[in-house]
Amino acid sequence: MLLTFEEFERFTPTRPTYALFGWPLGHTMSPDLHALLFDAAQMDADYIAVAVPPESLEQALCLARQKLKGLNLTIPHKKAVIPLLDAVDPSAFELHAVNTVQFDSGQAIGYNTDIFGFAASLEKDGVPLRDKKTLLLGYGGAAAVMGYHCAKAGAQLFITGRNLEKAARLCEQLLSSFPKAKIQACRKIPRDISLVINGTPLGMFPREDKKPLHFLPHKTEYVFDAIYNPPRTALLRMANEGHVRARNGIYMLVLQAAAAQTIWNGTQFEDAVYDQAARRVLAKMAVKRLHEKYHKQNIVLCGFMGSGKTTVGRKLARLTGLEHIDADVYLEQQSGKTIPQIFAEEGEQAFRDLETRYLRELCSKEGIVLSLGGGAVLRPENVRMIRKTGFLIHLDTPFFRIVKNLSGSSHRPLLDQSSNKLDETRRLYNERKHIYRRAADRSVRCIRLGELVDQLLESI
Repeated sequence: MLLTFEEFERFTPTRPTYALFGWPLGHTMSPDLHALLFDAAQMDADYIAVAVPPESLEQALCLARQKLKGLNLTIPHKKAVIPLLDAVDPSAFELHAVNTVQFDSGQAIGYNTDIFGFAASLEKDGVPLRDKKTLLLGYGGAAAVMGYHCAKAGAQLFITGRNLEKAARLCEQLLSSFPKAKIQACRKIPRDISLVINGTPLGMFPREDKKPLHFLPHKTEYVFDAIYNPPRTALLRMANEGHVRARNGIYMLVLQAAAAQTIWNGTQFEDAVYDQAARRVLAKMAVKRLHEKYHKQNIVLCGFMGSGKTTVGRKLARLTGLEHIDADVYLEQQSGKTIPQIFAEEGEQAFRDLETRYLRELCSKEGIVLSLGGGAVLRPENVRMIRKTGFLIHLDTPFFRIVKNLSGSSHRPLLDQSSNKLDETRRLYNERKHIYRRAADRSVRCIRLGELVDQLLESI
């Protein structure tokens, strides 16, 4: 639930309620994320987001003391809230940033949980920091948190950005906490940097073409980008092209939220909960981007027969909360005949005409994951219809996997008429693979189902 400040003034909680204050709050994932964590902890609680103008922060905090059990803060309130609190955790004080407030016995106590999320992300990927030459891009709140952890862990830290004076001030801030740390501001980036960490908003929706670096230092081993919208930024694509390990900010987002719930309620989570929540956030983000970036209503999967469109579609629907529809099943239900029957009695042309007819109905729906038949995109008319409301993704499944998936199938009319199914499968596969790629908005290729689903969500 997203409230204006005026609506929050009139708001009366009916059960334990927590909130996020920020200005503005157009793209927050916090209510969805905390709802997932409450479910995992079997807690009956609500989480709301409140758009609080900077000039109303003091009044909003007074109301929060009365109405809320706990509070998160984001831009521009992380620093401004500190003088309004009764106490501040030492690390949050040194960071000059509070993102979590605990209300305890009438006291409002400030913490910073972003640092836990960042530290856990690097730990999950097995990335050591001690003595590693680390490039920190940016000098704002997110960069300060990540720089603090890097300095504390013994990294050799180089801070850069468009304003070198601000980079130098962050150096001084970090050195005041860690006098013996190796930290310096730099305009020229050392060639032997091992780790690159982005704390700037460059590459964030809607300006996704921006990137904080034109190229990675040639010895880069790992890239971390705190941005999670989009999940695959221009910087991360650059890392992927260079076969450099990389991670976006979704896991950091999940861990900082979980740490906030630990502070509020003492809740402890299993690692599996973090992974599940991160995937759900990725799925929710995909739906959000589907609407806001692409102005589409549906996710549509195309690909060769046996490529896994139905299996992947069902899994996507479970994660995103959208309805799954298999186009072939829909056609059979509406026509009252099986596809092999239609082929046998009326021929392929009649089947294709029916397919177009029912695709027109399906494309008028909203909020679905649609798994197409293998030949649905062969007609340009169908592709045009699909792409009006749907984001079309091609499952570029390797041929050997398709053969394995089709090995037990006996309901493929185009193959059942052939004396050599393997040769006919290969011929059709080679004939159609370029058609799929040209028709689709994205093409995703991966052998393992779990990784394929993640890649598909990240591609949106």
